[in-house]
Amino acid sequence: MFEPQTVFGVRLYAARGSVSGPTRLVIGGLHGDEGLFTTPFIERLATAELTAGDAILVPSLVADGRYIGVLSEEYYKSAAGKLLLRLIHRYRPSFYFELHAYGQQSYERLTDPERVHKIGVPHFIELGNGILIGSIAPLLRRRFTSEDFCMTIEIPKWTSEDELVSESVLELLRIALASRDRAALMQTYRARYPTQVKHAEELFNRYYRHFLKPF
Repeated sequence: MFEPQTVFGVRLYAARGSVSGPTRLVIGGLHGDEGLFTTPFIERLATAELTAGDAILVPSLVADGRYIGVLSEEYYKSAAGKLLLRLIHRYRPSFYFELHAYGQQSYERLTDPERVHKIGVPHFIELGNGILIGSIAPLLRRRFTSEDFCMTIEIPKWTSEDELVSESVLELLRIALASRDRAALMQTYRARYPTQVKHAEELFNRYYRHFLKPF
């Protein structure tokens, strides 16, 4: 059962399973108005049961904060970025998820195959219904180990209230809550989303040259 808590001034939900397992940290609303869109998803996730390990769910890191891209060093020097790093340091998650929300005008930019040449990071892969997946910002990924699992989920703002979108995003996260280790998580994702995950893994491996395990 998830219980509401306030840590570092941030409202979150925390739960501990009855047996040992990974620590999961799910954070939404990292900048701009994204929290308006990520909060409903994470609050629904907080009604799930956790059987193993720990889970910390943050519906919105900041409330309608200034938009600074998470790919830039400036973000991690900002109040929001410093708060994010404090939470990561406190919980030291093995599974880390960022929930972002994007506008319709940003779809082509986020999924552009030339993105890696234009701004230095791979493009996102569409899971379906406008939901995009990829790894996290390289600047932040370095703070995790090669064995940790780190994923960004981009939610389409214009259809965020669609039940199909909600269930698709929640399914991704519920799988993480149910998985007791990285291998089990990846096995389930590969079975459930074979084409999309394979493509995302290929992009990750090409970018990190196999030094890290996807994601």
